[in-house]
Amino acid sequence: MNLSIVRSFSVVLFLASLTIFSGESWGAGPKVWIISPKDGSIINQDKDIVLVTGKVSTKGVSIPNVDLFFVLDVSASTAHYAGVEFSDKDLPTTLGRGRFSGLHTGIFGGALGGGRPIMLDMRSSILAAEIAASRRLLSQLNSKTTRIGLITFGERASLLQPLTDDFARVEESLAEVFLSGSHGGTHMVGGIRLGIRELSGLGRSKRRKNTIKVQMLLTDGFPTLPIGRGKEATVADTDLAINAARIAKKTGIKIHVFALGEDALSSPRAAVGIAGMSGGIFTPVVKPADILAVLEKVSVIGVDTVEVFNETTGKRASQIRLASDGFFSSALPMVEGVNRINVRARVSGGGIGKDSISVVYEPTKKRTLGIEVFIEKERSLSLEVEKLGKNSEEIQRELDRSPGEKVGRPRDLAPAGEKNRQPVGGNGDL
Repeated sequence: MNLSIVRSFSVVLFLASLTIFSGESWGAGPKVWIISPKDGSIINQDKDIVLVTGKVSTKGVSIPNVDLFFVLDVSASTAHYAGVEFSDKDLPTTLGRGRFSGLHTGIFGGALGGGRPIMLDMRSSILAAEIAASRRLLSQLNSKTTRIGLITFGERASLLQPLTDDFARVEESLAEVFLSGSHGGTHMVGGIRLGIRELSGLGRSKRRKNTIKVQMLLTDGFPTLPIGRGKEATVADTDLAINAARIAKKTGIKIHVFALGEDALSSPRAAVGIAGMSGGIFTPVVKPADILAVLEKVSVIGVDTVEVFNETTGKRASQIRLASDGFFSSALPMVEGVNRINVRARVSGGGIGKDSISVVYEPTKKRTLGIEVFIEKERSLSLEVEKLGKNSEEIQRELDRSPGEKVGRPRDLAPAGEKNRQPVGGNGDL
């Protein structure tokens, strides 16, 4: 890896630490509700493992609403290699190989990224990584309380899907993004502003009260529009994006930023500044493909961990899944008779919330599909990550390493002489 990526990152570490702890404090304990099974219920089934589900909230209400926009970078450099080739299961199945060969015909001489080849098979691209990670997170969210929207930014910012609880429509929009491929400069401020407009109820998305409002911004670069006209990075474009994040915070919107690959990490001022100014979290991802496992780790409600254990047996849940919107599911071993189930959640500031119930387990021959479906889904999600060549724990350890191993020196501008992904036309206005 380029030495500039691995040296002199103490400044970015400091800024990132401000990012994580800026905004409201999460020190107060969260509220925890066990949704299923119900307290005092009798469980008759063949397996001695019970599906325990629930919700964690930091808003003081049991089921707070979450409005979340995926804000995806589709600029030309997202056609670069992500590190792995994603499978048909990871990406929209309606799209075949070779579909994009007409969109990218060579290497951008002198482009950002050192003239790395554009992927003719987009299944190996950074764009594919963004789409796969978004689809994976989408599959874990709860449409009863969570609405999802989709915005892209390249030559200009575009609203592909207003906020909706119909996740199938979001899937279709993600497929359209993949089909369209990578193109243009990086109108990052346009994407942020459009997200603010939609989350504030000023666009096509209907506003609702008591809502956690979040943008998940994925980028492999830094702003080059509108001032740089898509041809070069400018301080002005970065300042515009950071200022938009300041506006987002004033309207109650957090922006969690994921910087993918060497280009984004070589000049992370915009990414760190956007997250920090909005009270969101900045996450550096050295290998873009790892976003598949990293995106889901950021909780939009500020919950770090959830533990589910059987007080009667002393055993913990063998599998647990905490979604970004606070819903959790787990597989908890039971013994015949009375079982005391405890759930404990911890938030970023150290606050702890708890809930507990008692149930009676009576072994029978009755088959329970719920726990089988959950275990199979967890197995499938784990296999997707293993295709990256490492498991979730290994990826997390990489994120937790000393920052000098992860990201590079912050710079106001890209190195002299570097240009954006490709020359483009138009002014990138919304």
